[in-house]
Amino acid sequence: MLGTILKLKMTFKQLLAKYVTGNLPTDQFPNIGITGIEEGLDSPSLLILAGLSKNESLYEIEHYFKRTIEELKIELPDKPKASIELASAIIDEIHAGEKDLIEGLREIRNQVLDSYDFYTESKNYCYDSIGFEKIYGLYDSFEDLSNADYSWQLHKSNKQLMAELKEELLTELKIWNEKIKNGA
Repeated sequence: MLGTILKLKMTFKQLLAKYVTGNLPTDQFPNIGITGIEEGLDSPSLLILAGLSKNESLYEIEHYFKRTIEELKIELPDKPKASIELASAIIDEIHAGEKDLIEGLREIRNQVLDSYDFYTESKNYCYDSIGFEKIYGLYDSFEDLSNADYSWQLHKSNKQLMAELKEELLTELKIWNEKIKNGA
């Protein structure tokens, strides 16, 4: 028997974070409107935005998006907060099985965290200012291992090591995401 799979959908707040980080193209703004309506938000411009086609003029889409933000009196998060919010949403997708672990981490690293320069805020380790240093180190090791043309350990294959790293990454992502959601 096939079960129903519940797909995670980014929330209105998460989509705004995606916008702030520069990871949401203008033609996708109507999705923000649809999600806002589904979450119970209401404004004239939100209704128009939700009804716009992605083939509409980008100027018109952006116009109604900005009016929606004004009408709903929404204060957009700054880039650091938006980046962390979006990283958390991607981690939720990874844990729900909707996004591959490594592809999700690659997206977090190359698109989300790089939308704000967390690197320069690092004190001792890369991304330690947001508590992401262990995950980054494990991810970096995974990437090095996957590109290696020699075995890293005498008694384990690179594939075994990569599987162990993936398990540890999933655990660390869960820990980091819980800290973020609890305001740490």
